[in-house]
Amino acid sequence: MSVNWVLVTTDGKDIVPLENETIFFREQGVRFELDCSNGGYPGAGASYASKDGTLLLTNQRVVYLCAEPTAFFSSASLPIGNIHDSKLVQPWFSAAFFKAVAMPVPRGGLTQPARLSITFSSKKMDGAAPQHLEQLPVYVPPSEPVPEPTATTDLTSTLDPSRTTSASTPLPEPSSTSNPVQSSVQPTAASTGPPPPQPLFQAQPHAIPSDLPPSYDQFR
Repeated sequence: MSVNWVLVTTDGKDIVPLENETIFFREQGVRFELDCSNGGYPGAGASYASKDGTLLLTNQRVVYLCAEPTAFFSSASLPIGNIHDSKLVQPWFSAAFFKAVAMPVPRGGLTQPARLSITFSSKKMDGAAPQHLEQLPVYVPPSEPVPEPTATTDLTSTLDPSRTTSASTPLPEPSSTSNPVQSSVQPTAASTGPPPPQPLFQAQPHAIPSDLPPSYDQFR
């Protein structure tokens, strides 16, 4: 990593790209901290910090430009190949930050590895709730399936439960034992009683003689 060696434009707001360099990412309001003490006592190495600046990511390096440059610290450049042990942390309730170990480059102003910390603006967390690109489908409860009539199912009895006898079901034929009283009780002599007594003789009508006198008609 090199400090204060970045070539910038005349207004100081952009970098002069290197040969075949392409800028992929640019972010403002970034905090930059570079600790070169290597874990030693304060003053053992130089430390560079800026509360506000612009971070640029290209296909070759990471560049930081201070929003308020000073004679001590105005810019920093870190080749991508010199970034070790990097990680991006996204907390729930604070701004995201990037940490890594920056390896020095020849004549870059650093003599030993340094701890790099880049914190993005907390304004990134103040956005509204994420919006859905498409409307969610409306929930429709499933309907109960209607049984389809089959060869053994009577549609009339399905629609009208009171009609339980279908035309396809034959009625039972009457059997010889369907009337137990008629089939089991036979007329006998004891049940009908003795025949009525017959008269010994039967009166025969009297024949009127044909030779009666004329006065006999009055007695008829």
